Amino acid sequence: MDASDEAAAYGLAELATRSGLPARTIRFYQSADVLPRPDRRGRSAVYHEHHLERLRLIAELQDRGLTLGAIRQLLGRRASPGMSVGDWLGLDETLRGPWSDDRPKVIDDDELADVLGTRPAGLRSRLERSRYLEREPDGSWLVRSPALLDLALQLQDAGIDVELTGQATDLLRRRLARAVDDLIVLFAGRTATGFAGWASTDELATSLHTLRPIAREAAGIILAHEVERGLQGLLQAGPTAVRRRSQRSNTRRRR
Repeated sequence: MDASDEAAAYGLAELATRSGLPARTIRFYQSADVLPRPDRRGRSAVYHEHHLERLRLIAELQDRGLTLGAIRQLLGRRASPGMSVGDWLGLDETLRGPWSDDRPKVIDDDELADVLGTRPAGLRSRLERSRYLEREPDGSWLVRSPALLDLALQLQDAGIDVELTGQATDLLRRRLARAVDDLIVLFAGRTATGFAGWASTDELATSLHTLRPIAREAAGIILAHEVERGLQGLLQAGPTAVRRRSQRSNTRRRR
């Protein structure tokens, strides 16, 4: 503790006022081992600037979704080798960074009319049923994925209706979500060996930035390979086998 920290001495009531937290919450943080115990001056508890800084850090970590147990483990690393709180916060920002430039967008009726152009009447309702569009309470339209909407319209112009592409999108999303969960477990379990080695936070961030575009390209390549495999299987099995498989799939969905 330096001299400036020693000079800034607070009682519990003043620390509560400065931090905006009730005194009982501060005591709870002490009992949970995320806030250092106060010094004692006779029978009085004395807090310092580092207590106030710790309370601010706890609030920031809770805003990022960490439980008190996770915060206790993270703060405990300051006294041992490994990632510091500052390192973790920097890496957290890297992990939260977007993997796609396709962001949700809100448009009004005129903008939607420009997007749909001269396409047949009724398409807007079909896009809404297929969840490409969502009507907002103020009458505007939420487009969760402008890129997917654009692709759906291109396919609609080519004769593939939006209901079918909407179902295909839902199917891909469900299957890819499971695959991504497995990939995260795989990469997270290999951070010390197969993924960036014993890297610093900056080096790990560089690895993640490199991974993002390659992961998107790899996903497209693998999907293309699997579509090719599936179509070859379709040609070999013939239309009768495909119809039977489709009927079994529809039966399972209705159960």
